[in-house]
Amino acid sequence: MLDIQPYMHVTEFRLKLYPKNFETARDFYEHVLKFHVVHEWNDGEGGAEDQGVMFAVGNTILELLSGHDDDMRGADISLEVENAPALWEDFKLYPHIVHALRTNSWGDVSFSIADPEGFRITFFTKI
Repeated sequence: MLDIQPYMHVTEFRLKLYPKNFETARDFYEHVLKFHVVHEWNDGEGGAEDQGVMFAVGNTILELLSGHDDDMRGADISLEVENAPALWEDFKLYPHIVHALRTNSWGDVSFSIADPEGFRITFFTKI
């Protein structure tokens, strides 16, 4: 059993969707459901994180991401925690690591694991 309690205070919950048609999905969440855009980006053609938009949905962030291959279709969650590097120390021997601790160009440090059903859970701390 992992002893993760000291590092598991979640300060932000994100549900990330990887739609087949980014613009159609964005239009639905922005204009039909009227969710407020809190951040968006477009890094041009190519790259895994081409385009994205974050919507405020209650105390949650709904994040739509484009530019992913078919293996990334679906959904996963991201949890902002107070100290992802310290939490990584508890998880680094967990058998279902998706990606190890890394520093990301968008300003956080993160790692991802898979739950027993294969859904990805990313833990991140803004830097």
